[in-house]
Amino acid sequence: MLVFTLLLWTTTAVKAFQLFRAPDDPLLRTVTGGLASAALAFTVGRAPIEAGLNAIKVGLPSLLQNVGMNLAFLALLAFFVYSSHGHGTAHREMRWHRAIVFALLMLLCFIWLTAPTAVQASPRNAAGDGVMHGALFQLCSVSGLLYSLIASVPHAVRRARRVQQRHLRIALRIVAISLSAAVAANLLSASSTAAGVLLGPENEVVPQLRRVYLGFIVVAIPGLAVGLALPILVSMAAAAPLWWRHWQEYRALGPLWKRVHQAFPGVTLRRPIGAVRPWSIHARRYRRACEIRDGLLMLAPYYPVRPDAAASAVDVHAANVEEAFRAREEARHDGSEAVGGPVNAPIPQGEHTASLDDDVRWLTQLSKAIFRPGTKSAVQP
Repeated sequence: MLVFTLLLWTTTAVKAFQLFRAPDDPLLRTVTGGLASAALAFTVGRAPIEAGLNAIKVGLPSLLQNVGMNLAFLALLAFFVYSSHGHGTAHREMRWHRAIVFALLMLLCFIWLTAPTAVQASPRNAAGDGVMHGALFQLCSVSGLLYSLIASVPHAVRRARRVQQRHLRIALRIVAISLSAAVAANLLSASSTAAGVLLGPENEVVPQLRRVYLGFIVVAIPGLAVGLALPILVSMAAAAPLWWRHWQEYRALGPLWKRVHQAFPGVTLRRPIGAVRPWSIHARRYRRACEIRDGLLMLAPYYPVRPDAAASAVDVHAANVEEAFRAREEARHDGSEAVGGPVNAPIPQGEHTASLDDDVRWLTQLSKAIFRPGTKSAVQP
């Protein structure tokens, strides 16, 4: 269960990061909230945290576990409702769903607060005069779970039939099967609770029902986590080659970018307030390429005139840029800067730079040509 708890927190962190980038996405909000609630429910039962919560109030972990799981499945229901209907219809439907589940949770908290301390600590193992309080607590919690689960299953099945992407269809089928297993598990949980009250906790039917319940829940909870995480993992796997290529280009642009900043310290682009994802490798690559391109434009008066050179040869452009950097450095030292001077040679650029990606690829080739290992420029930045 520790591995599963860590998986829940990892998935929650990924979704929270996505939510930070798209805070207005209602579907993302519901998934993030549901995963966080489930992760919290599984975390409060871990030994050190459980002991700390029990020090605050005996039985608090048990209450938080039940409330957390109810909120998790309510969030899952909200996800399917919002993905199946328009915002107005979904909002009206969810208003009723939330009212019912929150009413059950309020009743759950009332039962827990009025129960004896021994029942608060472990409602499932209540004995003696606390049996009825423990049974009411469990039945109230299970009722909230069953309500959300039963309402979610038809939405999940319809959604799985409509989606076109294969990995989403597989993920939704896993979720639908897991929800059905969760319905069966909670029905068995309610049955074992009722059997414990009617037949007595020592009756052999009670442990048998609980064993079957554990079998279903072992399928349901990990299945839900896998079904919800699968689209994330597929999208991350699809994005990995692009991320790696952009990272390599970002690194390859580094030497030329440093040289541009040495020649023109003021070339740094101003970062606007509220800039989106300044830490993203894609954004940093784009920014670095723009600053290099600005620096090449500012070198315009320094480029040598070589009418016999092939305009498309990267090595020729690399030699021109190297000479322009040297001329710029000499001009800065002797005070004869050619800023604003005549432009006698074309600005270096590739033949096919119709898009930003094309331009970045060409600038990467230029940087590698200038700062190739073993050349004089390779040790200058």
